[in-house]
Amino acid sequence: MKRAVIFLIILTLPMLLHAEAEEAQDAIDALLETIDLTEWDAWFRENGPDGMLPSDILKHLAKMQTIGDPDSLQKDLFSIMKPSIKAAAANTALLLGLAAFGAALQGISGSSSIGETAGAVFRFSAAAAILVVLLAEIRAAYSALSGIGSLSELLLPVIIGYLTLSGFENTALLLPASYALLSDVVLRMIETCIAPMAVIGGVILVFDANGRGRLASVGRLLLRASKWILATACSLYMVVTAVRSAAAKGADSLLIKTARLAARSIPAVGSLLSESVDTAFQCMRLVKNILGLTGCIVLLSVALKPVISVFLTRSSFRASALLSEPLSGKPYAELLRGVGDTLHILMLSELAALGMALMMLVPVLGTGGAP
Repeated sequence: MKRAVIFLIILTLPMLLHAEAEEAQDAIDALLETIDLTEWDAWFRENGPDGMLPSDILKHLAKMQTIGDPDSLQKDLFSIMKPSIKAAAANTALLLGLAAFGAALQGISGSSSIGETAGAVFRFSAAAAILVVLLAEIRAAYSALSGIGSLSELLLPVIIGYLTLSGFENTALLLPASYALLSDVVLRMIETCIAPMAVIGGVILVFDANGRGRLASVGRLLLRASKWILATACSLYMVVTAVRSAAAKGADSLLIKTARLAARSIPAVGSLLSESVDTAFQCMRLVKNILGLTGCIVLLSVALKPVISVFLTRSSFRASALLSEPLSGKPYAELLRGVGDTLHILMLSELAALGMALMMLVPVLGTGGAP
């Protein structure tokens, strides 16, 4: 490992002996040529939104350029949100229409013998419509969780390869361990325990359309339990990853300390050589940070759309609950609030998966600083 680092420093030293900006930029360009993002680009073309590829993002960040102008970014964000906004508006119209339909049935039937039958028809129709909307968002949430896991796995080989080449071997060893904890424990727990509990709780609330029976209380209990388990699992992952990251940062910082001390011990040119070695490490750290930042941007761009979709759908349920209570009564409004809570937990699961994937890449950003 040390031989690889020394070889990399030797390659960049001729360009850095005078520490000029152009020579440093040439060294950064040479390091960037060792990074191959073809697999990232291929995955992004198939699964990501339309826009810049990861390799383009890396080049823009290396040149300290903005990624697109503000107007185009606003247009891209609006184009991502537009289908979700239309779907949320359609859901709100549907839910309010059901509330108006329920109010009309109550007004027509009144206390007659068909009142109970009309109420049962309304509850069945409302439960079926809400269940269709809920299942669509459940499918999208599971797809987002799977996408975050697969993309996190795809990011690692390139980042680990560069970290190993640059001598940040402790951080390189940390990333597979963090991904194993994320994928094998936390994400699996979300997919097999937390999200199913929230979904079952929401479906139970839909089945108990009155919102007053035992099924409703069981559904709310499952929602509270899933939220508590999610918070506990995420907190433990964040603490463990933060402690490991601090340890890896301290261990990697020893490399540059050793190199600088060795360079200073050389007679006559020790001071100049020490500054050149430090500049070489600064270039390697800069490229490492750019690569990690590119991975974070790719994760955010892929996870943005499903999170927005679930958030807007949840907002439509909460707004419909508020507006429909005067029409159809409290039971229907409580049903909408319960389903909104289910979507809220699904959204939190997506955000937690995204946050933990970003936390996995945080050690790549700014580790191994010079003393």
